[in-house]
Amino acid sequence: MFVENQFSLPLSNELKLNKKLTIKKDIIIDRKSKYTLVWYYLEDEKDIKIFLKELKKDKYFLNATHNSYAYRIKQSNWSIIEWKNDDWETWAWMCILREIKRVNWVNMLIIITRYFWGIKLQTDRFKNVIDACKIFFKEL
Repeated sequence: MFVENQFSLPLSNELKLNKKLTIKKDIIIDRKSKYTLVWYYLEDEKDIKIFLKELKKDKYFLNATHNSYAYRIKQSNWSIIEWKNDDWETWAWMCILREIKRVNWVNMLIIITRYFWGIKLQTDRFKNVIDACKIFFKEL
């Protein structure tokens, strides 16, 4: 389990992947709830509103039950901006932001989209959000 002061092997904060966007649909399916992960490389905060607006033009994301996200951006003065939104999936943002911090990456936005099909997952929904992030990071 992650402890706030726990150190992980830091990866370069200057990580640049070949792609600027990755979408992993149905990365986790649990009791009919489907989780999709979207990773987007950011240069600054202005990119977020534009990207989210474009993403929600897609019916898949527009019709989703929840689109929770978190991001970290390194500014030119080396300070880091962090922000999140849970889209009514209470505390999901915290799980996403904690996983981004754990790998020590910046200039990234992660969105976890959930389609809910009537079976309440209780706290397992947090486990699924965390696992979706871990699966993605492990594949890189």
